[in-house]
Amino acid sequence: MTWWCSATGELWTWTWRAYPGVWLFVGLLLGCYWWAVRRTGGPADRRTVGPATVAGPQEGISPARPPVRPSAAWYLMGVLCVWLALDWPIGALGAGYLASFHTVSYILLALVAPPCLILGIPRAVQLQGLGNPLLGPILRLAARPWFALTLFNLVLFLTHIPDVLDGLMSSQIGALLIDLGWLLGGLALWWPVMGPSPELVTMRRPMKMAYLFASTLPPIIPSAFLTFAQYPLYATYELAPRVFPILTAQQDQQVAGLLMKLVGDLPVWFAFGVIFFRWARESTSTPPPAHPDSLRVVGSSR
Repeated sequence: MTWWCSATGELWTWTWRAYPGVWLFVGLLLGCYWWAVRRTGGPADRRTVGPATVAGPQEGISPARPPVRPSAAWYLMGVLCVWLALDWPIGALGAGYLASFHTVSYILLALVAPPCLILGIPRAVQLQGLGNPLLGPILRLAARPWFALTLFNLVLFLTHIPDVLDGLMSSQIGALLIDLGWLLGGLALWWPVMGPSPELVTMRRPMKMAYLFASTLPPIIPSAFLTFAQYPLYATYELAPRVFPILTAQQDQQVAGLLMKLVGDLPVWFAFGVIFFRWARESTSTPPPAHPDSLRVVGSSR
């Protein structure tokens, strides 16, 4: 039974195919969200940005005007990205036919879905997870920037080694491991930037921007190999039946390399821009401290 997308060597047809394992995984994500929200009383995060708040790790949070953050919508968007990446046709094409679609799945699972999922999980649920004796230490370790970057790039490099990819994508269990690795690596990458607690996420906004910039550098290496290699690197895609006759295996690989860098960086730079403009807006709205000389002048005039 075919329950997960993997390389089969069969001729590609545009006939829809069912992958029950993907549906079960998506249902598990939705069921866990519903269960966690029910335990904490609701999906709303009541947070706002106010001009009178004091700068700090939790800058911008004020209890004075508590709008409801649409956390459920963010979470559903993240689940939708996971579903698109894993199910037919993107998941099936990427698993055993086109390296370019494999890269699309990577972008959705590692760079688009994780920030949406983190934004969608209510703050109360995240803080409850931190108090869990098993989950708490993992979340605290993942909040360390050095660990998150190391884990994400380790997963990125390992899953793009030709022998590793060809060996895993030939089985449904192996393809599942690659997909889960991308999703968990992406959650680790975004957690130090978007975690809920100032005691946990200690980076201020300039450091968050530096962290995001640093995260765009290591993918240059696999992207360059995919783009400039003189021959196809992966037997999975070189020997696969052609989906588009005009696209050779090497051209498909070059498209994959360009997508990894040019499209894969977009979510990171978008987050970089949001952080920068919020930081700049709050910096301009906060009055500068009084100069000591001006205080002495006022005191002498009295």
